[in-house]
Amino acid sequence: MSAGSLPTGAADDAGDQSGADRPAPEDQARAAEALREAFARLSPQGSDAWNFLAAFTHLGDRYGPYHPGASALSDSLATGRTGSRRVGPLDRLRARRDGAGRVPDDEKTDLEEAMGHVVEAFRFLSARVETLEARVVAEDRPVDGAAWLVPARPLGAVAGPLAAHLMARTPGGVILHADCGEGDLLHVLHERGAEAHGIEPRGAVALRAVEHGCSVTIAEASEYMATCAESSAGGVVLSGVVDRLPLHALLPLLARSRRVLSRGAPLVVLAEPVATVDSRDAAARDLVEGRPLHEATWELLLQRAGFVEVAPLPDGTGEDRRIALAAVAPS
Repeated sequence: MSAGSLPTGAADDAGDQSGADRPAPEDQARAAEALREAFARLSPQGSDAWNFLAAFTHLGDRYGPYHPGASALSDSLATGRTGSRRVGPLDRLRARRDGAGRVPDDEKTDLEEAMGHVVEAFRFLSARVETLEARVVAEDRPVDGAAWLVPARPLGAVAGPLAAHLMARTPGGVILHADCGEGDLLHVLHERGAEAHGIEPRGAVALRAVEHGCSVTIAEASEYMATCAESSAGGVVLSGVVDRLPLHALLPLLARSRRVLSRGAPLVVLAEPVATVDSRDAAARDLVEGRPLHEATWELLLQRAGFVEVAPLPDGTGEDRRIALAAVAPS
Protein backbone atom coordinates (compact mmCIF):
# COMPACT_ATOMS: atom_id res chain seq x y z
CA MET A 1 0.00 0.00 0.00
CA SER A 2 1.42 3.40 -0.91
CA ALA A 3 2.16 6.03 1.71
CA GLY A 4 -0.50 8.33 0.29
CA SER A 5 -3.38 5.84 0.44
CA LEU A 6 -5.72 5.09 3.33
CA PRO A 7 -7.70 1.98 4.23
CA THR A 8 -11.26 2.10 3.00
CA GLY A 9 -12.70 2.48 6.46
CA ALA A 10 -10.24 5.22 7.36
CA ALA A 11 -11.07 7.08 4.16
CA ASP A 12 -14.77 6.90 4.93
CA ASP A 13 -14.16 8.08 8.48
CA ALA A 14 -12.01 10.95 7.23
CA GLY A 15 -14.68 11.92 4.72
CA ASP A 16 -17.38 11.84 7.38
CA GLN A 17 -15.22 13.86 9.75
CA SER A 18 -14.41 16.52 7.14
CA GLY A 19 -18.05 16.75 6.17
CA ALA A 20 -19.08 17.24 9.79
CA ASP A 21 -16.55 20.02 10.34
CA ARG A 22 -17.14 21.76 7.04
CA PRO A 23 -18.78 25.20 7.48
CA ALA A 24 -22.19 25.86 6.04
CA PRO A 25 -22.24 27.34 2.51
CA GLU A 26 -23.47 30.72 3.76
CA ASP A 27 -20.62 30.84 6.31
CA GLN A 28 -18.10 29.99 3.58
CA ALA A 29 -19.53 32.76 1.40
CA ARG A 30 -19.23 35.30 4.23
CA ALA A 31 -15.66 34.22 4.94
CA ALA A 32 -14.72 34.51 1.27
CA GLU A 33 -16.27 37.98 1.06
CA ALA A 34 -14.37 39.06 4.18
CA LEU A 35 -11.11 37.83 2.65
CA ARG A 36 -11.78 39.70 -0.61
CA GLU A 37 -12.60 42.89 1.27
CA ALA A 38 -9.48 42.61 3.42
CA PHE A 39 -7.27 41.96 0.39
CA ALA A 40 -8.70 44.95 -1.47
CA ARG A 41 -8.18 47.15 1.58
CA LEU A 42 -4.72 45.97 2.62
CA SER A 43 -2.99 45.04 -0.62
CA PRO A 44 -0.41 47.66 -1.63
CA GLN A 45 -0.56 46.98 -5.36
CA GLY A 46 -1.15 50.15 -7.28
CA SER A 47 -0.19 52.52 -4.46
CA ASP A 48 2.48 55.16 -4.90
CA ALA A 49 4.74 53.47 -2.34
CA TRP A 50 4.40 50.08 -4.00
CA ASN A 51 5.12 51.45 -7.47
CA PHE A 52 8.11 53.45 -6.20
CA LEU A 53 9.66 50.48 -4.43
CA ALA A 54 9.10 48.23 -7.41
CA ALA A 55 10.65 50.73 -9.82
CA PHE A 56 13.97 51.20 -8.09
CA THR A 57 14.18 47.56 -7.01
CA HIS A 58 13.95 46.65 -10.69
CA LEU A 59 16.58 49.29 -11.42
CA GLY A 60 18.90 47.81 -8.80
CA ASP A 61 18.42 44.27 -10.03
CA ARG A 62 19.33 45.21 -13.61
CA TYR A 63 21.91 47.95 -13.23
CA GLY A 64 22.95 48.08 -9.58
CA PRO A 65 25.88 46.56 -7.72
CA TYR A 66 23.86 43.54 -6.58
CA HIS A 67 23.69 41.76 -9.94
CA PRO A 68 26.53 43.06 -12.10
CA GLY A 69 26.33 42.08 -15.72
CA ALA A 70 22.63 41.19 -15.54
CA SER A 71 21.55 43.81 -18.07
CA ALA A 72 21.93 44.23 -21.79
CA LEU A 73 23.79 47.48 -21.12
CA SER A 74 26.30 45.74 -18.87
CA ASP A 75 26.68 42.94 -21.42
CA SER A 76 27.40 45.44 -24.20
CA LEU A 77 30.03 47.11 -22.06
CA ALA A 78 31.57 43.77 -21.21
CA THR A 79 32.18 42.97 -24.87
CA GLY A 80 34.67 45.83 -24.98
CA ARG A 81 36.76 44.07 -22.36
CA THR A 82 37.32 41.09 -24.62
CA GLY A 83 38.24 43.23 -27.61
CA SER A 84 35.30 41.91 -29.66
CA ARG A 85 34.12 45.37 -30.61
CA ARG A 86 35.74 48.67 -31.55
CA VAL A 87 36.21 51.17 -28.75
CA GLY A 88 33.61 53.93 -29.08
CA PRO A 89 32.36 57.04 -27.25
CA LEU A 90 30.73 54.95 -24.50
CA ASP A 91 34.17 53.72 -23.46
CA ARG A 92 34.92 57.20 -22.17
CA LEU A 93 32.71 56.31 -19.18
CA ARG A 94 34.95 53.38 -18.30
CA ALA A 95 37.47 53.13 -15.54
CA ARG A 96 41.16 52.55 -16.04
CA ARG A 97 41.96 51.00 -19.45
CA ASP A 98 44.98 49.23 -20.78
CA GLY A 99 46.80 50.28 -23.93
CA ALA A 100 44.12 48.66 -26.15
CA GLY A 101 41.28 50.59 -24.44
CA ARG A 102 40.08 47.54 -22.50
CA VAL A 103 39.04 47.47 -18.84
CA PRO A 104 40.60 44.78 -16.65
CA ASP A 105 38.13 42.10 -15.63
CA ASP A 106 38.47 42.93 -11.93
CA GLU A 107 37.55 46.62 -12.47
CA LYS A 108 34.09 48.21 -12.67
CA THR A 109 33.31 50.84 -15.24
CA ASP A 110 32.37 54.35 -14.21
CA LEU A 111 28.88 53.70 -15.54
CA GLU A 112 28.42 50.61 -13.39
CA GLU A 113 29.62 52.44 -10.30
CA ALA A 114 27.41 55.43 -11.11
CA MET A 115 24.30 53.24 -11.49
CA GLY A 116 25.08 51.63 -8.16
CA HIS A 117 25.13 55.07 -6.52
CA VAL A 118 21.86 55.97 -8.24
CA VAL A 119 20.15 52.88 -6.83
CA GLU A 120 21.46 53.60 -3.34
CA ALA A 121 20.28 57.21 -3.65
CA PHE A 122 16.78 55.97 -4.47
CA ARG A 123 16.82 53.73 -1.41
CA PHE A 124 17.81 56.60 0.84
CA LEU A 125 15.16 58.79 -0.81
CA SER A 126 12.52 56.13 -0.15
CA ALA A 127 13.51 55.93 3.50
CA ARG A 128 13.41 59.73 3.79
CA VAL A 129 9.94 59.95 2.23
CA GLU A 130 8.62 57.24 4.56
CA THR A 131 10.03 59.14 7.55
CA LEU A 132 8.43 62.41 6.46
CA GLU A 133 5.07 60.75 5.81
CA ALA A 134 5.14 59.14 9.26
CA ARG A 135 5.91 62.51 10.86
CA VAL A 136 3.07 64.22 9.01
CA VAL A 137 0.58 61.61 10.17
CA ALA A 138 1.77 61.80 13.77
CA GLU A 139 2.04 65.58 14.01
CA ASP A 140 -1.29 66.28 12.33
CA ARG A 141 -3.16 64.18 14.90
CA PRO A 142 -4.67 66.15 17.81
CA VAL A 143 -3.74 65.31 21.38
CA ASP A 144 -5.77 62.30 22.53
CA GLY A 145 -8.57 63.35 24.84
CA ALA A 146 -8.25 67.06 24.06
CA ALA A 147 -12.04 67.28 23.68
CA TRP A 148 -12.36 66.72 27.41
CA LEU A 149 -10.33 69.83 28.17
CA VAL A 150 -12.64 72.19 26.28
CA PRO A 151 -16.17 70.82 26.79
CA ALA A 152 -18.88 72.29 24.61
CA ARG A 153 -21.00 74.81 26.48
CA PRO A 154 -24.67 73.73 26.60
CA LEU A 155 -26.85 75.63 24.13
CA GLY A 156 -29.51 76.34 26.71
CA ALA A 157 -31.85 79.12 25.60
CA VAL A 158 -30.13 79.38 22.21
CA ALA A 159 -31.55 75.98 21.20
CA GLY A 160 -35.05 77.38 20.57
CA PRO A 161 -34.16 80.20 18.14
CA LEU A 162 -31.58 77.98 16.47
CA ALA A 163 -34.13 75.20 15.90
CA ALA A 164 -36.62 77.72 14.49
CA HIS A 165 -34.02 78.97 12.02
CA LEU A 166 -33.19 75.44 10.89
CA MET A 167 -36.81 74.31 10.58
CA ALA A 168 -37.70 77.34 8.45
CA ARG A 169 -34.91 76.68 5.94
CA THR A 170 -34.24 72.94 5.82
CA PRO A 171 -35.22 71.23 2.56
CA GLY A 172 -35.70 67.99 4.46
CA GLY A 173 -33.34 65.31 5.70
CA VAL A 174 -31.47 64.71 8.91
CA ILE A 175 -30.03 67.72 10.74
CA LEU A 176 -26.55 67.10 12.18
CA HIS A 177 -25.18 68.76 15.30
CA ALA A 178 -21.54 68.54 16.42
CA ASP A 179 -20.58 68.71 19.24
CA CYS A 180 -24.09 67.99 20.46
CA GLY A 181 -23.28 67.73 24.17
CA GLU A 182 -26.21 66.28 26.09
CA GLY A 183 -28.58 67.01 23.22
CA ASP A 184 -30.23 70.37 23.97
CA LEU A 185 -30.76 71.18 20.30
CA LEU A 186 -31.64 67.60 19.41
CA HIS A 187 -34.49 67.61 21.94
CA VAL A 188 -36.00 70.79 20.52
CA LEU A 189 -35.72 69.57 16.93
CA HIS A 190 -37.37 66.24 17.81
CA GLU A 191 -40.21 68.08 19.53
CA ARG A 192 -40.79 70.06 16.33
CA GLY A 193 -40.88 66.94 14.17
CA ALA A 194 -37.40 67.13 12.61
CA GLU A 195 -35.01 64.23 12.21
CA ALA A 196 -31.82 65.13 14.08
CA HIS A 197 -28.59 63.30 14.84
CA GLY A 198 -25.82 64.34 17.20
CA ILE A 199 -22.06 63.82 17.01
CA GLU A 200 -20.14 63.94 20.29
CA PRO A 201 -16.54 62.78 20.95
CA ARG A 202 -16.90 62.58 24.75
CA GLY A 203 -18.28 59.14 25.48
CA ALA A 204 -19.86 59.86 28.86
CA VAL A 205 -21.61 62.98 27.55
CA ALA A 206 -22.83 61.17 24.45
CA LEU A 207 -24.22 58.33 26.55
CA ARG A 208 -26.21 60.78 28.66
CA ALA A 209 -27.73 62.18 25.48
CA VAL A 210 -28.59 58.67 24.31
CA GLU A 211 -30.20 57.88 27.68
CA HIS A 212 -32.40 60.94 27.16
CA GLY A 213 -33.65 59.53 23.86
CA CYS A 214 -31.35 61.30 21.40
CA SER A 215 -29.69 59.74 18.37
CA VAL A 216 -25.95 60.28 18.89
CA THR A 217 -22.71 58.87 17.49
CA ILE A 218 -19.54 58.92 19.60
CA ALA A 219 -17.02 60.31 17.10
CA GLU A 220 -15.32 63.41 15.80
CA ALA A 221 -17.43 65.45 13.40
CA SER A 222 -15.03 65.11 10.46
CA GLU A 223 -14.81 61.33 10.89
CA TYR A 224 -18.58 60.91 10.98
CA MET A 225 -19.24 63.21 8.02
CA ALA A 226 -16.73 61.27 5.95
CA THR A 227 -19.12 58.30 6.16
CA CYS A 228 -22.24 60.30 5.17
CA ALA A 229 -23.63 60.25 1.66
CA GLU A 230 -23.28 63.40 -0.41
CA SER A 231 -26.21 65.86 -0.13
CA SER A 232 -27.86 63.72 2.55
CA ALA A 233 -28.22 66.28 5.37
CA GLY A 234 -30.94 68.87 5.74
CA GLY A 235 -28.82 71.08 7.98
CA VAL A 236 -25.57 71.19 9.96
CA VAL A 237 -24.81 72.93 13.24
CA LEU A 238 -21.19 73.23 14.39
CA SER A 239 -20.61 74.22 18.02
CA GLY A 240 -17.99 73.15 20.50
CA VAL A 241 -15.92 71.41 17.87
CA VAL A 242 -15.11 74.75 16.24
CA ASP A 243 -13.65 76.05 19.51
CA ARG A 244 -11.04 73.32 19.96
CA LEU A 245 -9.85 72.42 16.45
CA PRO A 246 -6.84 74.18 14.90
CA LEU A 247 -7.42 76.32 11.86
CA HIS A 248 -5.99 73.78 9.40
CA ALA A 249 -8.54 71.22 10.67
CA LEU A 250 -11.50 73.62 10.46
CA LEU A 251 -11.08 74.07 6.71
CA PRO A 252 -11.66 70.39 5.79
CA LEU A 253 -14.50 70.24 8.35
CA LEU A 254 -16.31 73.06 6.53
CA ALA A 255 -15.63 71.35 3.20
CA ARG A 256 -17.13 68.09 4.46
CA SER A 257 -20.11 69.95 5.89
CA ARG A 258 -20.80 71.47 2.49
CA ARG A 259 -20.48 68.04 0.83
CA VAL A 260 -23.08 66.39 3.08
CA LEU A 261 -25.54 69.28 2.92
CA SER A 262 -28.42 69.24 0.46
CA ARG A 263 -28.71 72.13 -1.97
CA GLY A 264 -29.96 75.20 -0.16
CA ALA A 265 -29.66 73.54 3.28
CA PRO A 266 -28.61 75.76 6.20
CA LEU A 267 -25.35 75.70 8.12
CA VAL A 268 -24.92 77.39 11.50
CA VAL A 269 -21.60 78.00 13.26
CA LEU A 270 -21.87 78.77 16.97
CA ALA A 271 -18.47 79.79 18.34
CA GLU A 272 -17.15 81.24 21.55
CA PRO A 273 -16.12 84.91 21.40
CA VAL A 274 -12.43 85.73 21.31
CA ALA A 275 -12.54 87.24 24.81
CA THR A 276 -13.19 83.82 26.36
CA VAL A 277 -9.78 82.47 25.31
CA ASP A 278 -8.35 83.57 28.67
CA SER A 279 -11.10 81.74 30.56
CA ARG A 280 -9.57 78.33 29.76
CA ASP A 281 -7.51 76.66 32.42
CA ALA A 282 -3.76 76.21 31.98
CA ALA A 283 -3.98 72.65 30.66
CA ALA A 284 -6.50 73.59 27.98
CA ARG A 285 -4.42 76.55 26.84
CA ASP A 286 -1.30 74.37 26.53
CA LEU A 287 -2.70 71.20 24.96
CA VAL A 288 -5.54 72.34 22.72
CA GLU A 289 -4.51 73.99 19.48
CA GLY A 290 -7.81 75.60 18.59
CA ARG A 291 -8.64 79.06 19.79
CA PRO A 292 -11.68 81.28 19.20
CA LEU A 293 -11.75 83.16 15.91
CA HIS A 294 -13.15 86.59 15.18
CA GLU A 295 -16.53 86.85 13.50
CA ALA A 296 -14.96 88.38 10.39
CA THR A 297 -12.61 85.39 10.17
CA TRP A 298 -15.54 82.97 10.31
CA GLU A 299 -17.30 84.91 7.56
CA LEU A 300 -14.20 84.64 5.38
CA LEU A 301 -13.78 80.90 6.04
CA LEU A 302 -17.42 80.16 5.22
CA GLN A 303 -17.26 82.17 1.99
CA ARG A 304 -14.01 80.48 0.94
CA ALA A 305 -15.62 77.09 1.68
CA GLY A 306 -18.28 77.90 -0.91
CA PHE A 307 -21.21 78.83 1.33
CA VAL A 308 -23.53 81.67 0.38
CA GLU A 309 -25.74 84.11 2.29
CA VAL A 310 -23.25 84.24 5.15
CA ALA A 311 -24.62 86.50 7.88
CA PRO A 312 -25.18 86.65 11.63
CA LEU A 313 -28.01 84.44 12.82
CA PRO A 314 -31.11 86.59 12.38
CA ASP A 315 -32.58 85.72 15.75
CA GLY A 316 -29.33 86.48 17.55
CA THR A 317 -28.05 84.85 20.71
CA GLY A 318 -29.34 87.29 23.33
CA GLU A 319 -27.21 87.35 26.44
CA ASP A 320 -25.28 84.26 25.31
CA ARG A 321 -22.51 86.37 23.69
CA ARG A 322 -21.46 83.55 21.37
CA ILE A 323 -20.78 84.22 17.70
CA ALA A 324 -23.67 82.78 15.67
CA LEU A 325 -23.28 82.80 11.90
CA ALA A 326 -25.75 81.32 9.42
CA ALA A 327 -24.95 80.25 5.88
CA VAL A 328 -26.53 78.24 3.08
CA ALA A 329 -25.16 75.48 0.84
CA PRO A 330 -25.23 76.80 -2.73
CA SER A 331 -28.05 75.61 -4.94
